[in-house]
Amino acid sequence: MDGLDIFILVMELTGTIAFASSGAMLAIQKEMDLFGVAVLGVTASVGGGLIRDLILGVIPPLMFQKPVYTIVSVAASVLLFFIVYAKRNLKNNKITAVYNKIMLIFDTIGLGIFTVTGINTARNAGYDQAFLLVFVGVITGVGGGLLRDIMAQEKPYILTSISMRAHP
Repeated sequence: MDGLDIFILVMELTGTIAFASSGAMLAIQKEMDLFGVAVLGVTASVGGGLIRDLILGVIPPLMFQKPVYTIVSVAASVLLFFIVYAKRNLKNNKITAVYNKIMLIFDTIGLGIFTVTGINTARNAGYDQAFLLVFVGVITGVGGGLLRDIMAQEKPYILTSISMRAHP
């Protein structure tokens, strides 16, 4: 594994943790149990890649070929669940006051990393049509968050303006 491969792995894991955290935060805000937090964390972190792989005909999807991303997203979600709920039990938690800022940060990090990853995956699969590369990049970046929001019965976060996020 050379330096570029290590850099890509670190960026993909960073995006995985960022999106898993955004899914877990939404589940926590919705007062879901541990299983719900893990499911939304996994959905947010690998859902876009799952859609990408189905579009590109990658069978089985990479989330099953390389389960490290799914495992990392479960671990990040579970960790966040216990951190937040431990704080809630110790004192009055202000999770809803900082929720939108945290979501914006996690979604921004994940969106950037996974859009590039999606384009790179399509190029490595032999595709070079610009429209396909852009579409696959975008769906990789936003697909997991869209699935997360649909599963949580929320207006898709990516489709709301920043001013609307500040006043839930």
